Amino acid sequence: MMPMQSRIPVVAAWISALQLLTSACSTTPAADAPEPPLPGYPSDQKLIPFTVSELSGNRFYVDQESLDVDPDRDVRLTVVVDAPGGARTVTHEAIRCQTAEFKILAIGRRDRQWTALADPQWRRIEEGGPNRQRAALALEYLCDGPTSVLDRDAALRALRASPRTKSFQKP
Repeated sequence: MMPMQSRIPVVAAWISALQLLTSACSTTPAADAPEPPLPGYPSDQKLIPFTVSELSGNRFYVDQESLDVDPDRDVRLTVVVDAPGGARTVTHEAIRCQTAEFKILAIGRRDRQWTALADPQWRRIEEGGPNRQRAALALEYLCDGPTSVLDRDAALRALRASPRTKSFQKP
């Protein structure tokens, strides 16, 4: 049996190696790079409808011109939500499939201009309720488990195809 004092360097080396290994294998993305410039404001002719829920009276769209998959495979897109009463919400967002998170980068105004958020934060995508548009986008169109579509064309194909039913909830 090794004396206690001779075990300390071995244990310390083992802990250091384990920390290095876990940091190298981490699925958490590196610190966020600066956001790319905002896209042009969406035009109705370039909106692709997508299904969120049979229960929602809202209509949901993605602006095809805004869709982008960055090198870290975060998906950036403009989401338009039309309510039955005529209200429209326009947001430019990012979805991170790897961690099931989203962040709102900018909010559309009535004058068809963007108001960029000063410090957008990643938030967990929640599934539930009739207005689960981010969960629908992630689960049914843009993510395959923890990875996103490979590029803009793949994202467009997925949005134009019929939706699949998936869930964040474990069976």
